Amino acid sequence: MNPRPSILTNMAFHQSRTWRAATTTLCREGESPDDLPPLRQAFRLLRLRSRFDAVVTLGPRPSLAYGLLCALLHLPSKQIMTEVFLDPPRPASLPWRIKTALFRWISRRSLGLLANSSAEVGLLARRFGIPEAKLRFVPMYTTLADSARAPDNDGYVLSIGRTLRDWETLLRAAPQFKAPLRLVAGKDDRLPAQLPPAAQVFRELSLEEGHGMMRRAALVVIPLLPAERSTGQVVLFEAMAMGKPVVATRVAGTLDYLRDGENGLLVEPGDAPALARAVNRLLEDPALAARISETAWADCQTHLDPETHAKRKIKEITALWLAR
Repeated sequence: MNPRPSILTNMAFHQSRTWRAATTTLCREGESPDDLPPLRQAFRLLRLRSRFDAVVTLGPRPSLAYGLLCALLHLPSKQIMTEVFLDPPRPASLPWRIKTALFRWISRRSLGLLANSSAEVGLLARRFGIPEAKLRFVPMYTTLADSARAPDNDGYVLSIGRTLRDWETLLRAAPQFKAPLRLVAGKDDRLPAQLPPAAQVFRELSLEEGHGMMRRAALVVIPLLPAERSTGQVVLFEAMAMGKPVVATRVAGTLDYLRDGENGLLVEPGDAPALARAVNRLLEDPALAARISETAWADCQTHLDPETHAKRKIKEITALWLAR
């Protein structure tokens, strides 16, 4: 039986007993990582690192700060990074080039990286100039509990989110929907001045308000722009955990989780007619919508739950540590 490394982390993953039992947090009693600036997190990780086999860092700034401190002090970082810098390429931007070079430096010194989608494995390997063997894809998980299931609805179609949302395609499809659309966007998201008659736009809702709107939706649409970077999973898993059928764009953030016709419907990027057909298919076929939502909800209770995610994450951290 392979040994497991002792793990120090700045990651708060309170939903999982498995993760809490297998790791040590940098936080003192009563603290949360959100209470600590990235540089303070980095210094704490640096001070404690000698006691542990692996240091798992979450987020671009704490990861970069810790990795650079180790590099400048000529110390092995023992680092495994998660959710790192994945801004779109901007070769003409000096800050972007500097950040990329710094991440490339610390990535090469690290034990490896964990990716949020299978597509990001290749993206990270190319961007940071490291072999794919130093990368592992760990499927994400739903943050909503079993009790979140909400089978009743008020008959509207909901689309909610910010990052890489394709609002243009959604609004071109919306006039063909056989139900009203409610769209929840960020305060700075640009939308057409003229909206479809049955579309309502909401800005900057609280998490509680967004969940309340999702619980009353007939289905959830996740229109995404094509990109190597994954996005949309939080809304996807929330909808699945509530038992809401989902229509989503076939991109990096959805392909690892949705099986077309089984636990959701997938459409090609930018295809407004296909998006409208998929939405209406679910609205007009309650049996299909119920079957898809039941399968999606079951997925959240089995292999998209926090404990399964924690076990997978620890397994891949162990594999990267053993391969050092």
